Amino acid sequence: MLKKLLLLIVCLMLIVVPAWAQGDDVRIEFPPPVYDLAGAFGVVGTVNPAGLNTYFFELGAYPDAGGVWTPVSLPSRTPVTNATLATIDSRLVADGLYTLRLRVLLTDGSSRTVEVAPLRVANTLIRLDGSTPPSLGGAPVAPAQPATPEPPRLVARPTIINSLPIPVGGQMDNFDEDAATLMTATGMTWMKWQIPFVVGDTSLITVARDRVNWSHERGFLALLSVKGTKEELEAGGIEYYEQYAAFVGELARLQPSAIQVWNEMNIDREWPTGQIDPRAYVELLRAAHEAIKAVDPSIKVITGAPAPTGAEGAFGLERVWNDDRYYLGMANAGAASFADCIGIHYNEGIISPRLQGGDPRGTYETYYLPLMLQRAAFPFRATAVPLCFSELGYLSPDGYGTLPAGFAWGQNTSVAEQAEWLRDAIDVAAASGNVDLLIVFNVNFTRFVDGDPQGGFAIIRPDGTCPACDQIATLRGGG
Repeated sequence: MLKKLLLLIVCLMLIVVPAWAQGDDVRIEFPPPVYDLAGAFGVVGTVNPAGLNTYFFELGAYPDAGGVWTPVSLPSRTPVTNATLATIDSRLVADGLYTLRLRVLLTDGSSRTVEVAPLRVANTLIRLDGSTPPSLGGAPVAPAQPATPEPPRLVARPTIINSLPIPVGGQMDNFDEDAATLMTATGMTWMKWQIPFVVGDTSLITVARDRVNWSHERGFLALLSVKGTKEELEAGGIEYYEQYAAFVGELARLQPSAIQVWNEMNIDREWPTGQIDPRAYVELLRAAHEAIKAVDPSIKVITGAPAPTGAEGAFGLERVWNDDRYYLGMANAGAASFADCIGIHYNEGIISPRLQGGDPRGTYETYYLPLMLQRAAFPFRATAVPLCFSELGYLSPDGYGTLPAGFAWGQNTSVAEQAEWLRDAIDVAAASGNVDLLIVFNVNFTRFVDGDPQGGFAIIRPDGTCPACDQIATLRGGG
């Protein structure tokens, strides 16, 4: 039997394109073809093409996936050169032969793929060297690489003592020990993670678990912001609401301290064109709220935050609702009955957050933080439901260069101003008396490609410094 298996391996090697034959800017160095995979393993390589939008990994049956590919990593937009691209848990699929596919999407709409095959998932199968895994009664065999221990199923929420005027956290892009240390010194006590929902993809529960555990281990409470795709929402209709609710119910078992239901549902980038309607959103919110509270009533349910905008006159209600109209629709549909906090975003400021006038762009309310607070709070004035900033940030090009045309309004904001304004924004939010949580957008994003300058919002700048951390820390003792 072993001879036949070895002969198969040799034959397979003759038809494999080696990883080193791939392009220099998109390549997989490890794992190589004809390799056993067990447990969690890191994929090492390079993804750094011009115009990078996002990339992710999939596994498909070898030699013919038949168009069926299982996503095994979250999408990432962070360029990587000769380092770990993703950590994949091979237990997400059954044992057998697979093709590992790297899909890279570019900002011009094109894509590139890199495949490594065959790879053999062997968590219980007899391995290619003829040894038997201990799970099948064989003697333990020293692995080629150190085994990665399975992380604990749950890490309990830490005990938090807030030292800032209100609880403050930051949105994370990846696991970053240096960022966690800076956040602790700043007085932040929350980490926000975005978790996608894809119908049928249970691997995303493991992704969420790892982020909650990592936050708890470092002394932070976790906020999971959960958004599906508008395409699956449109196709699934009311049945999709129940699928989404079941997913966030499972996430509730991981002990996050808050779950946000969707994101910017007043624009057709996030909700199906022609179907934008706060009444429909509140039905989704209701189902999610019931599922979350059935598992853990202490978890804070935060509504999705409408995009701050006044663009409905230009694009029509088929594509966008102004946020004030949408907030009013949410309130009238009963959103306060299914939420512990109303989500709010503020990310286009170019003057002090203490000001209510003087922006060179004009007088529109979303430019001014105090007016934005009033805009979100007014429809819910008859309720006791507070506001939660799930994104609050200031864009600065320092260290990156010229901003994309759509973000040129932020070109003159310095890092020093970003730092001071974030400090003052926390003070303003606390003084309002109805803000329960403020998440800074963002902590450690680095992507800065055409149309997507998210690194410019990051408080950790390209040189590794964090002036905003120093400024926010001056507020400690006000909690």
